[in-house]
Amino acid sequence: MCLYQKEVNNLRDEIARDLRFSARSYYTIGMGVFHESRMKGWVDFQPAIGNIAISVELLLKAVVAQKALRMLYSNLPDEAQLLLCYPEALTKEHNALSYISDMKSFSFKAIELDKSISLFYHFFPELKQEYKQFFTSLSSVRNISVHASVPDFQKYELERIAYFSTRLFIAISELDVFKYFKTKVDDKTGNFLKYYEDEKVKKVKTALDKARDKVKRGNLDEPSYSSTDWDSMNLECPICDNPAFLYGETEETIDENGVDLTFQCESFSCEACGLELEDYEELELAGIDSSHDRNEDVDQWVEEHHHEYHDEHERW
Repeated sequence: MCLYQKEVNNLRDEIARDLRFSARSYYTIGMGVFHESRMKGWVDFQPAIGNIAISVELLLKAVVAQKALRMLYSNLPDEAQLLLCYPEALTKEHNALSYISDMKSFSFKAIELDKSISLFYHFFPELKQEYKQFFTSLSSVRNISVHASVPDFQKYELERIAYFSTRLFIAISELDVFKYFKTKVDDKTGNFLKYYEDEKVKKVKTALDKARDKVKRGNLDEPSYSSTDWDSMNLECPICDNPAFLYGETEETIDENGVDLTFQCESFSCEACGLELEDYEELELAGIDSSHDRNEDVDQWVEEHHHEYHDEHERW
């Protein structure tokens, strides 16, 4: 082992441990306030949002610290970057201990929530589709919940934040990112998770039944035939067979065979029968595939996103 590798490993483990302990503390407080707020008819819900949002941010930063400590800081001096990334290149004359102390105390600026989310997607791309809408919602409300007043915050949004933050804690513990990190929900939270999932099933069933009833009555609206872009694509509605829209994100993978496009779905809308599905879970419950091949659009994608290859796009 090189001169400073042990110190770097210890630093990584200590920072990740402290961050996840803090994350769990904020989560426990936030969920306690959340359950209390529900019992009181959602009065004074802002402390629940603030504490849960902070807990998720700290948990994501703990993951970053464990997997890529250098990426946890946004303004490290060269000496500290060398210590974290290339400790084998340093000699005894390097003043490593002073930088270790500064990083432990976060004397250097840590990354923001959005950067933590972006890195999480790189570490676990298979979870991006499931958590993207949650992270988007959390990011938009995090600062205002901590520093200002949250106006007209819907009950459903608070429930979604509580539900997915719990799911995230469970998922990260199951991924074994950390050596000692297990998430066990209490009875109140377990009952809430079941309630939320049952309500989601009821919501989708109601939406499907209303759309089917509209088809039976022959009361369909005029479907939309507007063009799609990289954030939407057409799909035949499974209820009324009219053109409908999927909304989400087109993602590419590149290998020796060229570009491969996949559309990752986030929501669904049919203007004809009125079927609306708002997130990944609702799509799954409705039996609509959450990802679709989009390779028929590869040429256009390459032209728009890979200008340097456009003149040679046949090789893709």
